[in-house]
Amino acid sequence: MMRNIVLLTTSVLLAACGGEQPPQPASGPSFNVDTNRISVSGVSSGAMMATQLHVAHSAVVGGAALLAGGPYYCAEGQLTRGLGVCVKGGDPGLDALQAYTRAAAAEGHIDDPENLRDDPVWLFHGSEDIAVHLDGTHAARDFYTAFESRIAAVVEDVPAAHGFPTIDIGVACDALEAPYLNACDYDAAGELLAALSDEVGERGTPGGEFVDVPQPGASEATMLPDAVAYVPAACANGEACGVHIAFHGCQQSTEFVGDAFVRGAGYNEWADSRRLIVLYPQVASSKVMPMNPLGCWDWWGYTGDNYATKNGAQIAVVKATLDSLAGKTL
Repeated sequence: MMRNIVLLTTSVLLAACGGEQPPQPASGPSFNVDTNRISVSGVSSGAMMATQLHVAHSAVVGGAALLAGGPYYCAEGQLTRGLGVCVKGGDPGLDALQAYTRAAAAEGHIDDPENLRDDPVWLFHGSEDIAVHLDGTHAARDFYTAFESRIAAVVEDVPAAHGFPTIDIGVACDALEAPYLNACDYDAAGELLAALSDEVGERGTPGGEFVDVPQPGASEATMLPDAVAYVPAACANGEACGVHIAFHGCQQSTEFVGDAFVRGAGYNEWADSRRLIVLYPQVASSKVMPMNPLGCWDWWGYTGDNYATKNGAQIAVVKATLDSLAGKTL
């Protein structure tokens, strides 16, 4: 998604072998993680990745926010379907997606979707977004509603292009260009964090530190060696803190835009008051198989058929990274 989404049509799917051992937590910084306060969000391909992580690990992740995303397993492992109904709009066949979800849970590939009941879900689609159709957001709403999640909001009236809306950081609100942060006088990060947690907080100047966090097994999953985490001082000093996982979109990793998303999306301004560690996983681009020149998260199967399950290469790396932050297997 993001600019030049049509370039994805040149991508070649590579079916990875299943049955590999999941990556183990790495030795790195660990904190006193409040396991009852773990949530996820993402924009564009990151929104697709956010719902995949949420559904696959619903026993651990307690809520999701999707900006310009779609329903779980929308592409069904097919790039042509992903770039078709999932991006251009139409009926993605929710009955089949829900049936897949239940079957995957029955086989132990994802957590029981009963865990999705009452989980808060916040959805956003910019009214000037011409890259991804609004139908995807509505399909995500209907998918989660079928599993009795709590739809906190469906925001459709902000005149944003395909990017992440901020108060005043980034390009014009209706511009589709790097770093895909759009100054819309709208605090998407603050709105979604408030929707996903009852924790009271106030926006302020970040006073914590940014730390590199190893992503175990990253090279096998077409990911960068390290994620970035914003850690408030209270969390660094041992207080119990929640974790919010924020997935960037295509062409928005540190490889493409440096720390623009990590520092500019607006999450960190809320993290101190909410006692919230913000984890920014990072995917890598690739011009060879598996072909991923725009650095998109795998939401159509370029890392293997099991991409949307616990055993999916990127989901497994993100979970191992989260475990590393907690200093234990969650």
